[in-house]
Amino acid sequence: MMDTEPTDIPGCYVLQAKVLGDPRGTFTKTFHMPRFEELGLRTDWREEYFSTSAKGVVRGMHFQSPPADHAKMVFCLTGEVLDVVVDLRRGSPAFGKALGFTLSAENGRGLYLPTGCAHGFVSMRDASGMYYKVTSVHAPDHDLGIAWDSIDFDWPVRAPALSARDAAHPRLSDFTTPFAFDPEGAAL
Repeated sequence: MMDTEPTDIPGCYVLQAKVLGDPRGTFTKTFHMPRFEELGLRTDWREEYFSTSAKGVVRGMHFQSPPADHAKMVFCLTGEVLDVVVDLRRGSPAFGKALGFTLSAENGRGLYLPTGCAHGFVSMRDASGMYYKVTSVHAPDHDLGIAWDSIDFDWPVRAPALSARDAAHPRLSDFTTPFAFDPEGAAL
């Protein structure tokens, strides 16, 4: 069974999977539908992705806007990342708040992010592999982001490797959010 821990962002959970190991290697369950349903989390995954990043790479801060917005689940399968979430839902008690979590192959931690949160990370080791599940199909016209260095977060890098797309994202202070907080459906 997977343990979960709420964070200071409503609807965002740390997922603690059990990492079973023996001389052959490890086995980790990253999703358990009954547990997600018990917590009121979405299980209607539409796409899955995998990325690898060299040490010092920052990816983010990404999200999709309505009507293509999505909840997201992420795990680090190889290496280690400092994963960062920002609440973009106006009216949320955590609006604009950024939180960071160390995810690694060894610690078995993942994150569940509700719609209306931006997501990114910095790779702390070479070949850090991230696995993502999302509840909507990629929609290029709704695929947006905010500048990684415009949020209130103490990143452990000053001059990361960035994609041209990530380097061009607007600052959080210049972003007009399309997301509104719904206390009843905070995890959606």
